[in-house]
Amino acid sequence: MPSVLKTVIPRIRKSLRERGLTATLGRSFLLPLHLLREYRVARSLHPDGHISEFDRMYGVETDGKFDGWTYLSDLDIPGSNWIDGNNYAPIEPERFRRVLACLDIAFKDFTFIDFGSGKGRALLLASEYPFQQIMGLEFSPELHRVAEENIRRYSSSTQECRNIQSLNVDFADFALPPQASILFFFDPCRGRVLAEVAAGIGKSLLACPRTVFVAYVAPRPELEQLFASAGFLKEIYRSNDLNFCIYQSCKDERPHFSQRSREMGHPEYL
Repeated sequence: MPSVLKTVIPRIRKSLRERGLTATLGRSFLLPLHLLREYRVARSLHPDGHISEFDRMYGVETDGKFDGWTYLSDLDIPGSNWIDGNNYAPIEPERFRRVLACLDIAFKDFTFIDFGSGKGRALLLASEYPFQQIMGLEFSPELHRVAEENIRRYSSSTQECRNIQSLNVDFADFALPPQASILFFFDPCRGRVLAEVAAGIGKSLLACPRTVFVAYVAPRPELEQLFASAGFLKEIYRSNDLNFCIYQSCKDERPHFSQRSREMGHPEYL
């Protein structure tokens, strides 16, 4: 279950760093109430014995541990950025396929990169497309090891890309490769870290102009605004029913849409 007490000191340090002493002391009076609420939630959780259809079909382990989630506070993660990370849950296969169905591109010309890849389900789903390369960025050594085993065990008659790797790295420090890419985010972190990532994307595009798509699933409003206000990206697609949006590097002459995405009837933002 999530270790509530493990998060207390990092939260206080983070508040001191971002808000200062006065605001932190003011907020500290609410801390016991927050801890009690989180402790009650944690006590109610039990290991989830349910195995998803995806994991049963392919003999892998991509499910979350407690009610579909794996909590970062239960993991030994080096570095301080874990406090800004969100807990792991696997992407639903149909939702993932709908995201990629929106793009009318030659997948063989692109690298797929999952920011916060966890146990690697999105990497396995991406391997059903003919990408040049598939990369997962995961800062938890434990989740990374599970992802590596899943990549080794995954077997599908329709798999089109076998150049798959999970990297045990903090994606805030990751330098993007210079080739055309699809950058995939499934709500992996909070604002400070994502701001660093967005700045890195902008620098990479400035140094090496190319086609880059950012596919963001379950965007929070403040994080969505971060990409929306970036001068190097433009929003080209949004799905309200499945809660995802897609951005494209502004160097391209036109956004890419597939015929299937038009048939879905979602609004297109140009």
